[in-house]
Amino acid sequence: MKVIIMRHGQADWSAPSDRERSLTGQGIQEVSSTAAQLAGQQINRIIASPYLRVQQTAGIVSKACGVAVDTLDALEPDGDSASVVQALPESGVVLLVSHMPLVSCLAGLLCDGSTSNGPSFQTAMALVLTLDMPGAGMAEVAEIIMPQSY
Repeated sequence: MKVIIMRHGQADWSAPSDRERSLTGQGIQEVSSTAAQLAGQQINRIIASPYLRVQQTAGIVSKACGVAVDTLDALEPDGDSASVVQALPESGVVLLVSHMPLVSCLAGLLCDGSTSNGPSFQTAMALVLTLDMPGAGMAEVAEIIMPQSY
């Protein structure tokens, strides 16, 4: 199976709350670039944080890949990595769209078994992991997908 972990695109800082921050024009371009690169991954499930900027990011990828978006509260910025891993299906290609620091913690948990060892993610970056089954320390990095600069 594959788990793809993606950070949302660049977001505007002016909003009534952190949950309501939306993507900037540059963020939309970043996500569109990454989405075009993800289109060949045969994603069959997208799971996203409920925050606006992540829902917008997931929506752009959804259109590019023809896959519906599910929402999972555990993907919020300070969500619990172990809960996210437990929610993963045991097969297929799943895209998780979330925030820093959670995307880093998830990558660390899946690859190294520790939430403190994950890489930093730039906006709209995606990390493609391969694994036999979801679990701590079970994944290997197959590809890093970076948005093209504009």
